[in-house]
Amino acid sequence: MTPEAVEQAAKIFLQCRDQGDKIDQLPDACRPTTSEDGYQIQNAFLKLDGAFPMGWKVAATNEKTQAMLGISKPFAGLLPNTALSLSPIDIPAGTFVNPSLEGEFAVLLGSDLPKTTEPYDAESAMEAVAAVIPAIEIVDSRIGDRKAAGEQTLIAAGIVAGLVLGTPCTEWRNLTLSAHKVSLYIDNELKGEGDGSMVLGNPFNSLAWLANLCIDLGHPLTAGQIITLGTCTGLAPIALGSGSVVDFGLLGKIRLNFNR
Repeated sequence: MTPEAVEQAAKIFLQCRDQGDKIDQLPDACRPTTSEDGYQIQNAFLKLDGAFPMGWKVAATNEKTQAMLGISKPFAGLLPNTALSLSPIDIPAGTFVNPSLEGEFAVLLGSDLPKTTEPYDAESAMEAVAAVIPAIEIVDSRIGDRKAAGEQTLIAAGIVAGLVLGTPCTEWRNLTLSAHKVSLYIDNELKGEGDGSMVLGNPFNSLAWLANLCIDLGHPLTAGQIITLGTCTGLAPIALGSGSVVDFGLLGKIRLNFNR
């Protein structure tokens, strides 16, 4: 894609966010045809928005989500500084248009994950983790028909809308995240439940996948970044005036409310 086409696509998504609109597909003139195009559009979006990246999310980390989106592998989305908040939080009306929630494990990197002779796997990637953080991703897609949009457009629109963090845990090695239960409640009703095995079988597989992707993109992961690794609970819509609690067991609970 030309720089002009990348910027045009980013402007469309920024306008959609600011006006609360959705599109099913980008115009032909600025539609990404490769994954790299999609990630360039993400970078352009952040620059236009005056934001900067704090890390990444990994999306579509299980077969159910991939089938829902019509894709066959995960993709990544930049995490802007403007998307981050801490639990508990009251979210003002108008912040999101059609929000849905996912309970996820996030990590804070304590060291870089540079290019190496061998690709990262779960064991080598987890050595860079300083803390595990319980998190709620707030999904508010700018794509209407996500299954028809295609992988490249999903990537282009993949920037994190919101991420609410709980208390970091530095003793995470005492936990088995692949079997660690996460329960998502909305207005005291259980809406989703699962464990870390929903995240590519092990959340650290997700981190390794992202580390290898970022090397391919020419921007390896670095210390200080926050990475949210994929849903353990599935996707649960939430309405204005509702509240949510996500229970991470020993890692604590995250609380948020959507004000009317």
